[in-house]
Amino acid sequence: MKKKIQKLAFLLCFLLLFIACNQSETEKKITVVTTILPITDMVKAIGGERTEIFQLVPPSADIHHFQLRPQDLKIISRADLLLSVGGNLEPWLDKVESLLKKKEAQKLKFYDFLKSIDYPRLRNDDPHLWLDFEADRLLAERITEILVRIDPAGKENYEQNSRSLTLTLQSLDDRYSQILSGCRQKYLVIAGHQAFGYLASRYGLELESLTEANPEAQPGPRRLQEIIGLIKAKEIKAIFIENSTTPIYAQTIARETGVKLYLLSTGVNLSRTELKEKYTFFELMNNNLETLRQALGCD
Repeated sequence: MKKKIQKLAFLLCFLLLFIACNQSETEKKITVVTTILPITDMVKAIGGERTEIFQLVPPSADIHHFQLRPQDLKIISRADLLLSVGGNLEPWLDKVESLLKKKEAQKLKFYDFLKSIDYPRLRNDDPHLWLDFEADRLLAERITEILVRIDPAGKENYEQNSRSLTLTLQSLDDRYSQILSGCRQKYLVIAGHQAFGYLASRYGLELESLTEANPEAQPGPRRLQEIIGLIKAKEIKAIFIENSTTPIYAQTIARETGVKLYLLSTGVNLSRTELKEKYTFFELMNNNLETLRQALGCD
């Protein structure tokens, strides 16, 4: 009798140990470090509960002036996957990529990936790649491949989620193409730097910006007069600014020409309201489309 009890106790302990091991294995998540919200939301959509995501640049911060904190370095050091945009958007990251300690840790830069596949619409003067939804679809496929390589057990889950994300991005692309093809105004005048080059070229808009790619550049009086002259000559009714851009120049142009000012989001810097309501990248892009529809007079 005593031997039977001991045997049952041994079996029970073995069973409990087996269950505990299985639980710890299934609960283990892939640690993914991202830099900005658009990439974060794509990883969330694909990885779901199997990933733990750390975004380095808060949505309220300016990526161009961001500085890594000590806790960020610790997070990077234990990442399974480090995802960034590249294209000189995050120069502060290049210096710390060597902190990745896991031998199997993966790195993926959006710009370098598009360059490696000879993406035909890749622009050297504009790092805002995520505003091209076709490029986003290609990135989603690549992220899925990497997650499957790291976590083969989640293959079916990742691929199913990736298909859903592809449909979301395709729907956005189709709606942008349909709505922006019927606009009375084709000039996209940005009272700041040219952050919307991908969007303008993909949907047939004429982009004019006060400054070039450098977000810190200040427009001279001559450039201001050129924009004002263009607005008057082409009878442009609306110009756009980002919520992270100083409105001083836009207000000057508005006083001189009578145009209306509209906010466009790059999907990176969120307003207080957007932060409070936890807007996703996809919601921000839908809001952009509605803003463009109204401002450009699209049927």
